[in-house]
Amino acid sequence: MKRALSLLVALAMFAMTLSACAGNQSSPTTQPAAPAATEKPESAPADSGNSGNSETADPVVLKMYLLGEKSKDFDAVYDKINEIMKAKINATVEASFLSWAEHDTKYSLLFSGNEDFDLIFTAATWGHYETTVALGGFYPLSFDFIKQYAPDIYEVVPPVAWDQAEIGGSIYMVPQYNNEFTNDAYAVRGDLMEKYGYSTISGFDQLTEFFSKLAAGESGVSPRGNIQGGMIYEYFQKEGYSTLPGTPKEFFLYKSMDVSDTSINYLLEWDKFEEYCYLMKDFYEQGFWSKDSLASMDQRQDGLLRGTSATMAWNLGSCKTYATEANLAHPDWNVTLVDIIPDIPKQVSSYINNGMAINANSKNKERAMMALNLFYTDKEIHDLAFYGIEGVHWKAIGDDAYSTTDRTGDYGISANCNWAWNNMNINRDEYIENPTPADIKFQEILDSWNGNIRGEHPLDGFSFDKASVTNELALIDSLVAQYYTPLLSGMVDDVPKAIAELKKQVENAGIQKVHDEFKAQVAAHIAAQS
Repeated sequence: MKRALSLLVALAMFAMTLSACAGNQSSPTTQPAAPAATEKPESAPADSGNSGNSETADPVVLKMYLLGEKSKDFDAVYDKINEIMKAKINATVEASFLSWAEHDTKYSLLFSGNEDFDLIFTAATWGHYETTVALGGFYPLSFDFIKQYAPDIYEVVPPVAWDQAEIGGSIYMVPQYNNEFTNDAYAVRGDLMEKYGYSTISGFDQLTEFFSKLAAGESGVSPRGNIQGGMIYEYFQKEGYSTLPGTPKEFFLYKSMDVSDTSINYLLEWDKFEEYCYLMKDFYEQGFWSKDSLASMDQRQDGLLRGTSATMAWNLGSCKTYATEANLAHPDWNVTLVDIIPDIPKQVSSYINNGMAINANSKNKERAMMALNLFYTDKEIHDLAFYGIEGVHWKAIGDDAYSTTDRTGDYGISANCNWAWNNMNINRDEYIENPTPADIKFQEILDSWNGNIRGEHPLDGFSFDKASVTNELALIDSLVAQYYTPLLSGMVDDVPKAIAELKKQVENAGIQKVHDEFKAQVAAHIAAQS
């Protein structure tokens, strides 16, 4: 049962100064740490007792899966991490990556194929959390287990975060601890903005107006490159909606900008869905994204960095990271940042938007938890995992700040999926002695967002338990590539016909049962809150 304290803590958290990161797949931007919650279900022991005892007598290699792409210097950094981890818990980590393009198809296969591994990144909704819990893939984490093998994590993570991670009375992930914005931003080629008469861009309509001019006037540079899925999240945000955590793709929405509205909307019957599909068809036909987008393996930033896309969309922190990288390689591009919904209050994501889980079949569950404790709270390991090797990839400015070097891009800042163990109590802020225009724009947008945070919606902390509809969801997922993604991307000949066919297919797959289960769980969630 959810603890009554969670609502009070959540309200307090939203009143604090929050930091930026959106979503679905994000690297965070930190602000000064908010105080952790003072109440816990029980008090934790002062010392984990992990060093020098029989539980760490035998050396182990922990196999870990992360999402994204491994950076150039990842192995060199993790060699350093493993030296420290070996000395502290007699364990080393062997990390593998599931790319952004492949994790949707390969993640579940790790479990169904009984892959031998110990740790894996997970996240609510987009990062396979609810689905994998329903399949029995994650090891349930009791508070006794957490306190024994990761006492420092137990002291840091607030009760509201554990509450958000709870499914069916159990916790299956260690949530990250950082306040993150869910809203997308854009990194945009400033030289092309100037060429087409824009000193700034503020708003979805002005952005797509710029895209139209760009698509008509440029050869070899498209507005969005090889994007898949059109601009569905930007459209949701513009209209004041968000997806419900645990939703299969984007099929169930709630009106997140209206905290008094707790109704849920089925996407294919949403009154704005057909309008969206026609709009994306128009954008595709104008050339906003390429004709071979559906077959592309591009990462979000690839087109921008190689000069074939004028923009990239992601969370604000990632946009800043890749804008900086692009500008270092091509100063004449003058990549800047854009808030496409400047007038709408900004939403802060739940703590389970990023996290780590232990494989239920791991042979090293205790040592895996000890390793997470180090990643999460050991300052030396945390610095290495977030920033790379000090003096090579970054320079320390005191105990709580860093500056970049000419090798920063070889490892990255808040890259390599390290946001899984984000801990704003020990994260560093970037020190910029001579800020670039992109740095100034980043801070301007961040300050604006921090000053315009929307209140908590009753459905923000909802997480769907998929256990009773796993078969239906598996069938629905199998239809996405053929019927759903082309429609979202505007790549269909007849919009009404394509919507009707998609409806028919998902109805045959059991979407009504999923819809009914969503409604029942949402009703129970609301009742429990009141």
